[in-house]
Amino acid sequence: MNPSFTKEQARAFLRQVMGPPRKTLEGKEREQVLLLLAMMEPFEASNNQHSFTECYMIGNIEYHVTTFPNEEPIVDEMLAE
Repeated sequence: MNPSFTKEQARAFLRQVMGPPRKTLEGKEREQVLLLLAMMEPFEASNNQHSFTECYMIGNIEYHVTTFPNEEPIVDEMLAE
C-alpha cells in the first residue's frame, strides 16, 4: 500500500479488496438468526456456481447467508463502517 494514502483512501482501498466489514456468527447466536431468517424471504440472492448467498434485513441489520454444497451455511452480520 502506498504510504502517501490518506486514512480515507486507505479505508476505501481495504473495503474494495476485502468487502464491507462483517462479523461471522457462531454457536447459539448463529442458530437463533438462522431460525429467524427461515421465516423470511431474502431481498437479494446470488449464485456463483460454487456457493449460494442470500441477503436478509431484520430491522436495520443486514445478514448474508452463504451456502456451499455439503457444508453448514455461513452467517455474516454486516457491520456499520
